[in-house]
Amino acid sequence: MRRILLTAPDYGLAFGVDRAQRELVAAGLLSAVGCMVVSDLWTREYLPLRDTVDAARHETRVGLTVTLCGPHAPLSGAARERFGETFPGPFWWRWRSALRLLPEEVLAAEVDAQFHRFEDYYQRPADFVHVGDDLMAVPRVAQVVLRQASQRAMPPQVIAPGKGRRGLRALHRAAEALGLEVRPRGPGFPFPGAQADLRAHVWRGLNGVPDGAVVMCQPGEADDRLRRSEPPVAQAARAELFGFLKSEEFSLLLVEKDIFLY
Repeated sequence: MRRILLTAPDYGLAFGVDRAQRELVAAGLLSAVGCMVVSDLWTREYLPLRDTVDAARHETRVGLTVTLCGPHAPLSGAARERFGETFPGPFWWRWRSALRLLPEEVLAAEVDAQFHRFEDYYQRPADFVHVGDDLMAVPRVAQVVLRQASQRAMPPQVIAPGKGRRGLRALHRAAEALGLEVRPRGPGFPFPGAQADLRAHVWRGLNGVPDGAVVMCQPGEADDRLRRSEPPVAQAARAELFGFLKSEEFSLLLVEKDIFLY
């Protein structure tokens, strides 16, 4: 038997996404939820999530998805002063890191503010920390996130990046020096992906994934907010994946492959 941590990293993105994730948690079909606390929905959506997790008969991990890109407003004063009302894109972080021009103090203030916002509302420490847009693969971003995570009263597990595997050994060494545990990543569900692609991912794509690895997924249902922020192909992909994860076929595939979600 192998365990995987089936994780949806974008709670707070839209009401339809949040509802879908809560439904999967209640049904025992989602292992972990990463919360985007920079979203203006977080202050309304944290309580339904906490109630759903508490009512479930199984353990569901709830963590922080550090968000440094996209149309969201930074939380910290230092980041708002530097970036204004929206974060820069992923490329900005990568090239600034490569040129050793990353504003580490600003980044540290923003990561700390996102941890505080999670804890202030959810009233529990984050079980894990994940960095959106795969920026954990950027070494200087990872260093700052690791430092801030290590300073929590109950340090979270760290989810490894899906890319940049050449630097994984250095990430593990840095995390170990700070007393942090790194969760390995397996290949996430294809997005977009037809039913046949999703079925094949469970049947063949998870072969060789280490026990306890994180497998990312992006289920959801379209609502007005999501229609404004994502193209139709992404909305359809979320709905397709949501339907597959709820299906009897998915549960049977897990049994046949001897995969356990917790």
